[in-house]
Amino acid sequence: MARPLAIVIGVGPGLGLALVRRFARGGMSVGFMARRVEAVARYQAALDAEGFETRGLVADAGNPASITRAIDELRNTYGDAHALIYNAAIIEPSRFVTRSGIAEAQYASAPGWKAHGEPISFDYLMDTFRTNVAGAHHAAQLVAPAMIARGTGSILFTGGVLAFGPWIEWGVTSLGKAALRSLGHSLYKELTPLGVQVSTIAIHGTMAKGTSYDHNRVADAYWHAHTRPSAEWEPDYHFRPHEDDGKDPDA
Repeated sequence: MARPLAIVIGVGPGLGLALVRRFARGGMSVGFMARRVEAVARYQAALDAEGFETRGLVADAGNPASITRAIDELRNTYGDAHALIYNAAIIEPSRFVTRSGIAEAQYASAPGWKAHGEPISFDYLMDTFRTNVAGAHHAAQLVAPAMIARGTGSILFTGGVLAFGPWIEWGVTSLGKAALRSLGHSLYKELTPLGVQVSTIAIHGTMAKGTSYDHNRVADAYWHAHTRPSAEWEPDYHFRPHEDDGKDPDA
């Protein structure tokens, strides 16, 4: 019997790769996408060595044609997707009309992010929107028809605490996460009556290995969201081990 297909768009060495492993351990074939050829090859080699049924493809979440090609290729090999995880985003500390107040943002033991510096331009804002929001809509449009016809499936977006209130040094990322959450809520209303789950995973902390926000722990939350019964579906799925998690450290 063929394994159901999960698709992970936006895979890096942290959460993305943890998601691929978690859904593969759950008994699914997993197609994953990243922008760089060398990264896809490296991840694929590691996953093959671990015995997982996966297929990595080079695609840019901000380029709808490349995502369409990749999903078509996966569909031709594995059939229609039972789960879509949209984990792609352009992440960079930035402000809208004033210079960044920090040179680099770093929290806990996670790698830092170099700040954009100058106020962002119109083109920069549009580029981030293509990847952070519009790409999620495009991917959902590609997989939803088969899920609707089957009456089952999950579409999960990677959100975060920034969706609920912007942090001063993360204006553009906050805007994208808020818009992505709004998209998820709209799709939840559209697709829940048709048997398809849509949820934005609200991660309330910075992911770092060995912490309560370890990538593997967060990936477990996505699997739980995917496998929960429909009576428990909600448009937001909060991952927050500590009640006070999610405060702006740069305020």
